[in-house]
Amino acid sequence: MDPTPLLPGIRLVTPWSSIERFTTREEQYPFSGEQVEEIAALSSEQMGMTVDVGLRWQIDPQQASRIYTEIGIEDQIHSAVRNAIRKGVRDGMVQYSINDISKRTQIARTMESLVDSALVTQPRAGGPPFRIATVTAFFLRDLQPPAQVVQAINNKIAQEQQVETERHRVEVARLQAEQQRLLNTTLTPEALTRQYFDVLRELKASNNLVILVPTQGGIPMLNIGDLRRNLRQQ
Repeated sequence: MDPTPLLPGIRLVTPWSSIERFTTREEQYPFSGEQVEEIAALSSEQMGMTVDVGLRWQIDPQQASRIYTEIGIEDQIHSAVRNAIRKGVRDGMVQYSINDISKRTQIARTMESLVDSALVTQPRAGGPPFRIATVTAFFLRDLQPPAQVVQAINNKIAQEQQVETERHRVEVARLQAEQQRLLNTTLTPEALTRQYFDVLRELKASNNLVILVPTQGGIPMLNIGDLRRNLRQQ
């Protein structure tokens, strides 16, 4: 086998040679025609997580011959890339606790680095490691904790809302009681009488001719205008 890859373009080969073709363009995971794979992973507390990732990757055309020798045809390369993705995602997730799921950007960076590292493999015959492919973009599309954890989070939120509602109700009741206390303190008979006399004094400079006169029998209305006319007629 010729270790020199046939790069894109017009190439001359001997008639008895066989050529294995596969793309060296940037590719995507999930692969074309495949459904989205939900990768099962564990958090640092060993709680099951479901991770959905997408990424773009590419092989080095100069390494095509060696990749073919060590890995095989294009389907086998895809299988090796898929295994590296699963390993990197799981190794990345186990570094974070269930309380860290909001750190999506940080988790994605860790997974991307570990997936890229997993794409470096050791030759079967020994020698220095070589790279199968390179990650060119990584996307953490979804990260789901176990259903019981989601339920516990929802229950906690509901409890906090209930506590806040109860706290508001108690505060409203306290304010109403304080208002009633102030009313009971200020609206004494003596205070009302004093306010009544203050109103009478203000009527000296007022055109209002109607006065309410509180008595034990009720609050009769006294019309000063009629009283003045009756006095003049007498």
